[in-house]
Amino acid sequence: MAFSKSTLDQLQYYVYTLVDPRNNEVFYVGKASANNRAFKHLDSDRSESAKEKRIAEIRSAKLEPKIDILRHGLSDNSIALEIEAAVIDAIGIENLTNIIRGHDTDRGRLSAQAIESLYGSQPIKLEFANEPYMLFFIQNSFSPTMSEIEIYDCTRQFWHQVGEEKRKNLEYNTALAIVDSVVVRAYSICGWFPAGSTFSTRKFDGKADKWEFVGQIISSHLLLNKMLFMNGKKLPANQKGYGYVKPKEIQLVPEV
Repeated sequence: MAFSKSTLDQLQYYVYTLVDPRNNEVFYVGKASANNRAFKHLDSDRSESAKEKRIAEIRSAKLEPKIDILRHGLSDNSIALEIEAAVIDAIGIENLTNIIRGHDTDRGRLSAQAIESLYGSQPIKLEFANEPYMLFFIQNSFSPTMSEIEIYDCTRQFWHQVGEEKRKNLEYNTALAIVDSVVVRAYSICGWFPAGSTFSTRKFDGKADKWEFVGQIISSHLLLNKMLFMNGKKLPANQKGYGYVKPKEIQLVPEV
């Protein structure tokens, strides 16, 4: 199936979902611009993605995924992106086959308490940390609808090329889970282990030289729900997925 030209002219930017007809569960959320992108997902690309596997399961039951249009006639791409991200946040990315939460997640779903902690207090200038921190940038896997164990697992796993000295000496024994420059969780690091060797809610892909830590949540850490700054800008995500901060003295950024 595909939309006709006259339909596409009316759709403009639109947000859609893929729905499993076996239980009417939404398993993918996307956005498109006056095109048939919603139907392209149904063209098999022989990938091993979670979305492709779900489609294959549906077809093995001799059914086809349903496509629902949530909003259409949107004149601006940014509006479509906002709606897409909001729907993903509402459902929870852990319940979808989307790879990322969407765009502008720094304004995404948070508890009222977290919003107050974020905007009601001063941001932190990370150049002046008072203890060694290991930073884990988990924005691609984090969802505020995750359980505590799921957030813990996506913070501690599976990290490539963690230095042997840092693993053995535990010089950096406090882990900060960071989403869009905001600390969403803090953990003590008690030890490092080969990836896939400890109990987890996640499945390890089997690739070599990856590691995971075990630890305890620090529920009252002073950086929780704080926005971190580095060199006058919001802390950017490290391409490697994690980084280190050496101890100095924490300094609050003056209010402007």
